[in-house]
Amino acid sequence: MATKEESKSVEEAFKKELSSQFYDIIRRVEVSEKATRLIEFENKMVFEVARSASKPLIKLLIETEFKKKVKSVNTQNSITGKKKAIVTFAEEGVASDLSSTLGLV
Repeated sequence: MATKEESKSVEEAFKKELSSQFYDIIRRVEVSEKATRLIEFENKMVFEVARSASKPLIKLLIETEFKKKVKSVNTQNSITGKKKAIVTFAEEGVASDLSSTLGLV
């Protein structure tokens, strides 16, 4: 059975690996009128992600990188081959705070 220190170091290594893969999976933040409306009124952000990204992986990456609790993730595949992830945050106002931190709004 693993001790607390060993499991903590494994968790740290896992988070470091996730952080290095963040920009491979999460490509960019969507900036449009609709995305801005979602940020302001519905506490959601829209990201363009890799087609191979799954909902649990997107949720884990967002929570680890931005240290914000994610309520749900919805994905859309477009005809042009792009995949969007619409991330809903658990706490109120997180999307607008995060977007201003990133310089979007």
